[in-house]
Amino acid sequence: MGFPRTCASLSSMALAVCALSCVPAFSSTAYAAPAPSADELNQLEKDFRLASGLLYAQTDDGGFRMMCTVTAFEKKDKKYHFVTAAHCVSDDDTQHERVDVAKTNWFITFDEPGNKSLIEAKVIGVGYQHRGDDFAVLEVDLAKDVPTIPLAANDPQLGENVSNFASPLGLGKQLFRGHVSMEKLDRPVIQDSINWKGATLVQMSSGPGSSGSAIVSQHQKGIVAFLVGTIGARGSQNIVTIPVGRFKAFWKGVQDGTYKWYKPDTESMAAAASGTAKVKSLWNHIHVQGINYRIEGDEPSPQ
Repeated sequence: MGFPRTCASLSSMALAVCALSCVPAFSSTAYAAPAPSADELNQLEKDFRLASGLLYAQTDDGGFRMMCTVTAFEKKDKKYHFVTAAHCVSDDDTQHERVDVAKTNWFITFDEPGNKSLIEAKVIGVGYQHRGDDFAVLEVDLAKDVPTIPLAANDPQLGENVSNFASPLGLGKQLFRGHVSMEKLDRPVIQDSINWKGATLVQMSSGPGSSGSAIVSQHQKGIVAFLVGTIGARGSQNIVTIPVGRFKAFWKGVQDGTYKWYKPDTESMAAAASGTAKVKSLWNHIHVQGINYRIEGDEPSPQ
């Protein structure tokens, strides 16, 4: 009988067994920050809701497809920057190690009661998913002021209570609450374009359309991570998020021109058949297949 393999050497199909058998010799300390008052939490979540929107892509027949959720995180003059997931707007061109953004028109709506107006958005930064940079930033010129949710100073901590606004299935902005169950995933979670090594796990509900939504710390009152998918059977509460520290590094690289995997698109943003085909492919990936890492024993959910 040989020595047991380490978790790092196991295949993805053995991840479930590994998670039970490879118990670390140390334990983490749960986050013990003071809880915000009811008034503070209500105000935070009120602003969070107003800062959240739904991302739509235009199709060649003039229609629209709801893709993901976006959150306003900064304002420069009258231009607001919204963040979502890279897989909502692009694929990776692995041959050239570049981001391939769908060439179509993008729109954001705040989905307010009685006002479903779409506002044109411009993609200004997209991460390379094979690196674990599942982020995209869109710029919108707004005529009215909306709250922005700042980036938190620190990455998520174990046990930290968090809030999330997202639009699973495009049903509208819904409030979800949960907690950080693992601050850093130390498993070989790499499959196709998924690279979630070092991701943060959160226990809360989500669904197709929640991708890209912000995870906000109730204590730090800022964005600590971004929702990108699930591990396990579809509908699992093992929500995978990418910590804000990684987003900060990505966004800095885009702004100073050193992020080599993304170059601003200089072509026309008019919708084209090729762009529409990519939009459909992205939509199917998000809403039908699901951004999901399966482990041994998982069965595909009925669609």
